[in-house]
Amino acid sequence: MKKINFFKSICAATLIFGLIACEDDDDQVITVAEEPEQEQPQEQPMSEETTSVVINEVRFQGEDTIELLNNGQASIDLSNYWLCLGPGQYVQVGGLTPVSGEVNLASGEYLVLNSNLPDNEGGLGLYSTNDFTNAEALVDFVQWGAAGSARENIAVAAEQWIAGEFVALVSNANNAIAYDGEGDAASDWAETTSLSFGEMNVITEAITSSFNITISNIINYLGVQIFNTPDGASEPGPVTSAGGSYWFDFKAVPGSKLSFATMQVVSNDWFYAPSGVGIDLFEEGTPVTGDITNQIYLWDSGTEEEDAATITSVPGGAEAGEPDDDDTVRIVTTEVSSMVKVSLAYDSTTRLFRLVITNLRGADDAEAPVILAPGISVIHAQENPLFTEGEVDRALGLAKIAVQGNPADLFGWFTETGSTGAPLRLSSSLSVFAPAVVYAFDTESDPVFTQGETAIEGSGIEESAEDGNNQVIFDYINSTLDLPVAKSNEAMPIGPGQSFTFTLENVPVGYKFGYNTMLVNTNDWFLAYNNAGYELFNEDGTAKSGIGATEKSYLYDAGTEIDQEVGFGADQPMRQAGPNSGASDENNSIRRVGEINDVQFGKGLIISPAGVVGYEDPRGGYNLVKVTITAN
Repeated sequence: MKKINFFKSICAATLIFGLIACEDDDDQVITVAEEPEQEQPQEQPMSEETTSVVINEVRFQGEDTIELLNNGQASIDLSNYWLCLGPGQYVQVGGLTPVSGEVNLASGEYLVLNSNLPDNEGGLGLYSTNDFTNAEALVDFVQWGAAGSARENIAVAAEQWIAGEFVALVSNANNAIAYDGEGDAASDWAETTSLSFGEMNVITEAITSSFNITISNIINYLGVQIFNTPDGASEPGPVTSAGGSYWFDFKAVPGSKLSFATMQVVSNDWFYAPSGVGIDLFEEGTPVTGDITNQIYLWDSGTEEEDAATITSVPGGAEAGEPDDDDTVRIVTTEVSSMVKVSLAYDSTTRLFRLVITNLRGADDAEAPVILAPGISVIHAQENPLFTEGEVDRALGLAKIAVQGNPADLFGWFTETGSTGAPLRLSSSLSVFAPAVVYAFDTESDPVFTQGETAIEGSGIEESAEDGNNQVIFDYINSTLDLPVAKSNEAMPIGPGQSFTFTLENVPVGYKFGYNTMLVNTNDWFLAYNNAGYELFNEDGTAKSGIGATEKSYLYDAGTEIDQEVGFGADQPMRQAGPNSGASDENNSIRRVGEINDVQFGKGLIISPAGVVGYEDPRGGYNLVKVTITAN
């Protein structure tokens, strides 16, 4: 009898074999609560020649197929041999119709059979009788699934296999395994992509690839509005008089910046705006207030050549200048304190900022008249939300502000929605991401978590989703599931514009991608790919590269802690007294976050039925993350 090393698992027999279903009446499967009545084994003819039969090759997904090999010197009648899938699941070899070969198996010949097998984790035993509690009757056995620790003692291994205490001889990347023909170790079985039923086995090493993975925090545009009505006026219009102003209110939180653009009408294409960096609204958590004019510049949009003949004193005037020889956005002057005054105020009760832009000269100034036109303001997390100094205008609507004083096009671009009505570009919230993990798996569904079910005990979902601790989930995937996994190279949280990087190594063909990172300004929300996983390989086995894993990334509620307002909860990591300090959630199932009430920036209720988080997903969503995969 061929000896095979086994891997011990904590799975009980009911877990290992409970999902096995044998429905093909042709297989003559006996399903019993107790062991079937024992029969006396038929005596085999005495021979000086050795008698041996082994399980030689198994395909356990698709068309389930079992190959037996007579590797002894004498013929064997296998009619009264039995195949066992574990306690309660048996099929007599003589009752099966061979795919090829004969039940009376000659030396060196193969018998190929079809019988239902468990797809992902299971086992197969070959018995010389139907005395299934007798380890000596167990001629050969093999199991597949997730790996554990090796076993050397064949007798002990056989008895424990009979008791259903084992799972995992080899992992099933290719849905078929084959014996190399000699040896007694688990390593003598291997995954194979070259099926050879009825012939000598062809062992093909599992093809693996490595991937460089980047998970980027792309949170950026957090609020946008048009300002177009002068202080004291009842209708939109320009600010033409000295002392006149535009003002508007907005909400913001630490980490956010302000940018705006308003036309200097007495020009061809000039506008007032902060630098590309924007105005930091908080310094060490304290709101910035007072005169900020020194952060405001006069800019040339690079749209029209400056020509006094085509300058009007009316926003959107009919005259049009010649195209600018220098089409880049550039500074006209950094000294605008004699032209405009810009100031900030803050109300701690309402958490509202107020920006006031005051015209200091007016249209009647003989030396350098100033007229302000309606403009746009943006609250953002990254730099250069409206333009990049030294680069060509992005053709999204800034030129219309600079030339015509019309912010409608640019406002429309910022506020565009996807097919579900959720924003295409505006981010729902400002938050850092906690240190992440990436992993690969070959099961039909993600083994780390299941939408609609509670978090698996010991999986690390709770620790990751509540406290940003990625060690437990890493250990679970690495040790318990024995799957390819990597922690981010970066050990600290990442903010907008920053990224986690990973190298995921030795990923077999057929595996899929998953990841996990906490949205830190929440109680127990995490970002992940959907449960089906992202296919890392094309149909021809070549490894994929690109941003495809961005589109079906979603925001999940772990169901472990009650939710508080995003960015303000006392039990969220940056404000809580210690780990795991929030009250338990009454709904403990993992589910998609279908709506977010934006109290940070005042956008109100944002609804994304699917919980979409990928940037510019055509459905629209929360616009939080970008996932880039590069095959090595």
